[in-house]
Amino acid sequence: MKILHCADLHLGVKNSKLPFDKMQILENEQIVATSNLFDKAIDDGYDIVIIVGDLFHKKSVPNKIINSFFDAVERFNRPVLYTYGNHDEKFEFKNLPSNFIILNKDLPYYKLLDCAFYHNQIDLDVLENVYDAKDNNILLAHGNLINSRDNDYINLTEILNKKHFDYIALGHSHSFEKFEYLNNLAVYSGSLFSNGFDEMGDKGYVCVNIENKNLQLAFCPYATRRYMKVQIDITDIDDFSMLFNKTISCMSDISKNDLVRIELVGYFNQDSEKYLSLLKEKLDDYFYVEIIDKSKIKIDLDSIKNEELSFKAEFLKLVNESEQDEMIKTKICMLGIEALKGDNLSL
Repeated sequence: MKILHCADLHLGVKNSKLPFDKMQILENEQIVATSNLFDKAIDDGYDIVIIVGDLFHKKSVPNKIINSFFDAVERFNRPVLYTYGNHDEKFEFKNLPSNFIILNKDLPYYKLLDCAFYHNQIDLDVLENVYDAKDNNILLAHGNLINSRDNDYINLTEILNKKHFDYIALGHSHSFEKFEYLNNLAVYSGSLFSNGFDEMGDKGYVCVNIENKNLQLAFCPYATRRYMKVQIDITDIDDFSMLFNKTISCMSDISKNDLVRIELVGYFNQDSEKYLSLLKEKLDDYFYVEIIDKSKIKIDLDSIKNEELSFKAEFLKLVNESEQDEMIKTKICMLGIEALKGDNLSL
């Protein structure tokens, strides 16, 4: 059986920190891409799609998003298995296509051919009656499996002590991850789309092929845009041309479809000009670029050494008398002067 495992679509989410026109483009692209996913699932021969929580971002979602999604589900005309997430547990699912099946406490088990799918809150007595070790057994769960202090922590110990599962399909974490958990293979598909700079890199779904207990899986990047961060140290940069060329070099692996946050760090000469508005204008062919300047004015250590009755001069003297190499001494001196001035440290 060929299974498409995805989660955390968060349909209806808006990144309000973006300009309105960019936010609208992302929203429309998300609607179209989600619809196209089901057409791709048909073309690629998937038998079932499982969505492990957070399909919708909140209780209220525009009708155009809801209608587009369920039209695509109906067009798929094969089972779409869903379990609630923490974001959409209050969403009212109604007038659903017959092939959209919600797995929950009331319907904790679903069988398709030689695969059996289970909700993680299935009653253990019910599990005992329906579980067949010969099936390809798949457990669905949305939550934090690792951090017990998280409000969304899910404890699967009891059910996994009772039965073995060939695959645990997880949602909640927005990054793809696979790991052994109590002798079971557990996989977070990650989110289908990225929603901010705290969710960088490729986003997509997991292709699961399972037959007679033999399992193969592959992460499939799907989102056409990524959130990416670039950090540029401008310490040795003296003019705009050098800054622009270094920026382009650091962005060589980034697509112009991506959303990019450039973070400038290091030290610059007091008399130099960075022309950040010009830099942003020259990067206008990227979908979205923002520049955060964390660089600092270069401190003239030589002039501080000559200050009289100065804590800063005494500090530099003590550092220079140490046995550290010159590079380390310079870094310590810069950090120390920043601390004495009350600045944020360049760590």
